[in-house]
Amino acid sequence: MFYVIYKITNQINGKYYIGRHATNNINDGYMGSGIAIQRAIKKYGKENFTKEIIAMSDSRENLWELEKIVVNEDVVKDSMSYNNAYGGKHYLDGLKKHNNDAFIKHQSDAGKIGGKVSIANRTKEWHQKGGSKSSRKRASQYLYRLKTANGKEFILDGNQLKDKCKENNWNYDTLIWTRHKDREVLSGPLKGFRLDQIANPYKEVVKGK
Repeated sequence: MFYVIYKITNQINGKYYIGRHATNNINDGYMGSGIAIQRAIKKYGKENFTKEIIAMSDSRENLWELEKIVVNEDVVKDSMSYNNAYGGKHYLDGLKKHNNDAFIKHQSDAGKIGGKVSIANRTKEWHQKGGSKSSRKRASQYLYRLKTANGKEFILDGNQLKDKCKENNWNYDTLIWTRHKDREVLSGPLKGFRLDQIANPYKEVVKGK
């Protein structure tokens, strides 16, 4: 998964919208679920908007925190911004607490938009080219250093890491999602293991429409 903060800019009037998105396809065409930006896209046409990835996170939870920093008071009060709510999880938490119907509608609308975008992008041509091949190609660009509990060390790309885990019956998801810079995997069969990401092709700003 990619956890990104994106910026959408109206090429006609210069107004912008900043949002967060979790996706397994960084070029899925998602253009946000905010009311103001959706109205603007409908008015001016999607072709008159550009999208760029301005920041990335390593987890869904950290993405919330990142959005809280980026979509701050300056952005919300900016007359050139389509954002009308502060970023961060506290917004949805507050919505859920004080207006549960609005919270449910927000989540439903976001899910419908994201689902439609994903389906629209997975065309017959996409399947013919091989979505899994694209995923493996992307995974091959990541590089990891894996250290086992008995001190063995491996340098592996994303595909090799998955194969190594399958070969040794190691839980790949546990290794990936419990990566920490300063501590090892906490417990279980992988206690004493350590996984560090040493190359990430998407760490820099990625642009796309």
